[in-house]
Amino acid sequence: MPFTRGPVLMYVGGGQYKTVGSTLYVGSRDVIVIPDGFCTDLATIPRIFWAFMPPTGSYERAAVLHDHGCVELANGTCALSPRDVDGLFRRVMRECGVGFVTRWVMWAGVRWGAAANPCRRPGWWRDGPLVVLITALIGAVVAGAVWAVDAAAHWLIP
Repeated sequence: MPFTRGPVLMYVGGGQYKTVGSTLYVGSRDVIVIPDGFCTDLATIPRIFWAFMPPTGSYERAAVLHDHGCVELANGTCALSPRDVDGLFRRVMRECGVGFVTRWVMWAGVRWGAAANPCRRPGWWRDGPLVVLITALIGAVVAGAVWAVDAAAHWLIP
């Protein structure tokens, strides 16, 4: 596992966590140190979706790393591009054993977030078509599930 140390998290309230001790990620090309006391909300997922994808889970280590990258982008101190920060998020999720569909859905979500954030927007259009395709596929699956539940309800309760 590329995390050689941490992250160890402490809940501080209001959906926020802090790292306890420093975190060290050593990838094949990246060495990233997250300092002690770094604040994160883990995966920034709208509350309406928490039943399907809560902010915590097998992807939380990747989310801490991603949040750190986003803070560094905002501060102008990140060695990675916005696309690379989001790509690293997806790669670290794979390394942490997060499933294929979850990885790509989460990546599409952070790329949508990048489109809305000026310091993370550079390079968005290179991924835009794939993000739109993933979003459309998710929408089709959700619409199909809603239709199936509605059809079943009408069949069971005439």
